[in-house]
Amino acid sequence: RAPAFGASLAVASCAIATTAVAAGVAAEPARAKEAVPIASLPFQKVTLYQYDVCPFCNKVKAMLDFHGVPYDVVEVNPLTKSEMKFSKEYRKVPVLVVDDTQINNSGDIMRWLEDNVPSAISLRKRNGTSRDGAAKEKEAKWMRWVDDRFVHVVTPNIYRTWQEAFNSFDYITERGNFNFFERQAVRVSGAVSMYLIAHNVLKKRHGIEDERLELYKDLETWTTEAVGDKAPFCGGNNPNLADLAVFGVMRAVKTFETFDDAMRASPRTQAWYKRMEKEVGAASRSDGIEN
Repeated sequence: RAPAFGASLAVASCAIATTAVAAGVAAEPARAKEAVPIASLPFQKVTLYQYDVCPFCNKVKAMLDFHGVPYDVVEVNPLTKSEMKFSKEYRKVPVLVVDDTQINNSGDIMRWLEDNVPSAISLRKRNGTSRDGAAKEKEAKWMRWVDDRFVHVVTPNIYRTWQEAFNSFDYITERGNFNFFERQAVRVSGAVSMYLIAHNVLKKRHGIEDERLELYKDLETWTTEAVGDKAPFCGGNNPNLADLAVFGVMRAVKTFETFDDAMRASPRTQAWYKRMEKEVGAASRSDGIEN
C-alpha cells in the first residue's frame, strides 16, 4: 500500500531508504539460501513493481525472501510511473504480477502469497493462523498496527534534517533504468516533498512531537506486547505476517542513523531483528541485489 500520488508526492509517501547493511546490528551476512525452483510453485513468473525505498514494498520483499520465491524487480519512476502503464486504475506501489494476475496493496499481496506458496501454507498451519482464533486475531491486529502507526512513526525519523532527506534518496542514482535528469528530478523533488510532509503533515496527524522518543516507545510496544518473552517471534516459534511486515519496514532503514539509534536504545528489538534476519535469509530476487 502506498498513498495516492501527485508527481513528487508519490516519492514522498514511500521514501524510506535501504541498500547496504548497517554496522553492528546487521554485521552478519544473511545466510545463504537456495531460491525455490519456480517449477515447484503453482505459477511461473513473479514480478514486483516497486520503489526500492518504499516500506510497503519492503514488506512484500521480506515475504518473498523468507519463502525463497524467485522474483523479478521493476523499479518504478515515481514521477512518470511509465513502467506501470499496464495498470490503468491502480497507480500505487507495490504491485505484484504473478503470471497474468495482478495483486495490489502490500497486505493483500502478503496474504495472497500465504494462500498460494506451499511453504507459506504449511507455516500458516503451524502458526495456527489458518483458522479463526487468537493467533489469527493477533496477527491481524499487528499487521494493522504496522500500516496505521509504525510506518508513520518511522518516516519522520528519517527526514529530521534536510541532509538526511537528501541522503535517503541516494538510491535513485543507482537503481532503476532512469536517465541523469530523471534521477536528479526524483532525488530533489522527493527529498523536498518528504521533508515537508514528515514535518508538516505526518507529525501533526499522528501526534508526534519527539520522533525518536515515539519510535523507541513503538519498538518497546512491539517487543513487549507483540513478541513478548515466551517465544522468539510474534508468531510464536515461527515468524508470522506481522513479524515479516515489521522486519521489512526496519530493513528498509538499516543504513540510517535512525536504525542504529533504535537498536542501541532497544536491545530487545536488536535481538528480535537478528533472529528475523537469520530466518528471512538472503534475497531471492533474480538480479542478485540484496534487499
